[in-house]
Amino acid sequence: MNILENFRDAGFVEQTKALTEIEKNSKFEAIPELFELHEIPLNDQAVDSMVTHTLRTLLTQKEEEAIKGIHSESKKIKKLCAHMAGENQFQSAGPVLMEQASKEKDPEVLFEILSSLSKIRKPEFLDIFRNHVRNPDQNISALCIEILGLWGDIESFDLISEIVVAGADDDKYATCDLVTWNAIKSVAALRTDKAMSFLVSQIAHRSPTVRRIIHQELAQKGRATISFLLPVFWEEDVDAKIHAAQLLGMIGEAKAADVLVSALSSGSADHPNIKLTIFEALGKIHTTKGTQCLLSSLSEENDLLLMGVVTALNRRVDPEVAEKIGALIQSEDDQGKRIVKAIVTSKALNIFEALYENKEAVAELLVAIPKSKDPVIITAFRAKLKSMKSGKLTSQIEKVPTVFAEEAGKRVLAVDDSRILLFFYRTNLSKMGLKVTTAINGQEAIDIMEKGEEFDLIITDLNMPVMDGIEFTREVRAHPVWKNIKVIMATTESKQSQIDLAKKVGVTDFVHKPFTDVVFQEKIRGFL
Repeated sequence: MNILENFRDAGFVEQTKALTEIEKNSKFEAIPELFELHEIPLNDQAVDSMVTHTLRTLLTQKEEEAIKGIHSESKKIKKLCAHMAGENQFQSAGPVLMEQASKEKDPEVLFEILSSLSKIRKPEFLDIFRNHVRNPDQNISALCIEILGLWGDIESFDLISEIVVAGADDDKYATCDLVTWNAIKSVAALRTDKAMSFLVSQIAHRSPTVRRIIHQELAQKGRATISFLLPVFWEEDVDAKIHAAQLLGMIGEAKAADVLVSALSSGSADHPNIKLTIFEALGKIHTTKGTQCLLSSLSEENDLLLMGVVTALNRRVDPEVAEKIGALIQSEDDQGKRIVKAIVTSKALNIFEALYENKEAVAELLVAIPKSKDPVIITAFRAKLKSMKSGKLTSQIEKVPTVFAEEAGKRVLAVDDSRILLFFYRTNLSKMGLKVTTAINGQEAIDIMEKGEEFDLIITDLNMPVMDGIEFTREVRAHPVWKNIKVIMATTESKQSQIDLAKKVGVTDFVHKPFTDVVFQEKIRGFL
């Protein structure tokens, strides 16, 4: 007797009982009727789900039936059988799947076939994946690119790298689609010198999102990336040098610091934006060469660059660093005053503590701290004084006020992955009577805003990890509450395409790094 006879008209209990018996006793003769039930379901979610489960169980045990189903005219049956062949890695299904892949027109079925081939994984399948890299269906193209990278198919390098380059085209660079994303990851997965050189050549890619993904991939490779970044400093592209310096700081190896120091000493990093990035990167890598380079850079007269030097030295204070900084402050010349300002603005608490026995230097700092008018900075220095073990601190603490007579005015959100820039923003905006909130990337800024914080102005960097300034601005402009907030983008970018893209997504205006206190404050006053 046919156990599935009158199945569609039976009650739920009878249907469940029949399917359970088929599955328990491996009644393979029921597969054709289960195929029919799978293709034309009962529209009862529970029963239809049990039918599919029973069919999958039988096909797992009956390889030849699954392969036969791949030839089916039914889209649903073909997809299911192709999936089962891959899930169970049916080796005999390989030739059948390859044949179907060469002629299948339905993108959903083709995707399932290719997915199964990727799980069975044989070298002879590579041509199939190469042939579909340019498939008009993005999911199929992205899958094939991913598989070629995972399988380390060096022959596909040119094909995949062309997709990354094409991501800079006028109609593509504003975003990064799944195909381009997978192409970057697949090139990185190849791990050849050619692949590494290519990725480094794209560190200033026209698309901010593509650039961010490339940076993540190169940083993850660590030391292996350093030798490929060195030649960037021999070139003329300022933006590329900035990105190379950022990557070397992220990698954090002693060899990376040597490259950075060499770039400064050779004169190939004279541009202020490159210098600032190098100082910040050296702050993340503790080497003797790096420290000596930073100490010699205490002669920088630009306030922002000097902040970069001081911030980096604050991470590695030793007697030599304290002696050098103390002597410069005691000189009482203009550079000594700049250094005092940089220590306060960058909240260099370790340097402050190391200088404490130098009465003249500390006296200068204690005068400068209240002048910052920044409650965060003042509170931090008071807390540092209290934590320092000394019997002479009571009178010194009293010199640092705890109460502010004036209420902060309008609110500004500053978004930048550079701690130096965030210190700069906080100090200058506080002096203007503004309340400042900071975030180190676009996603953190979004999280702050979603908690209900209200802002009159946003200042954002363009290039940041996690979420860059372009994506962040898009999010702001798409939100019904935030869409009218003025957004100023601070950037080191020299390429007009980046400015055009920023304008397109809704940036109100720009300020180009590095800027002085006066230039920055004038720009802000123009908006507030």
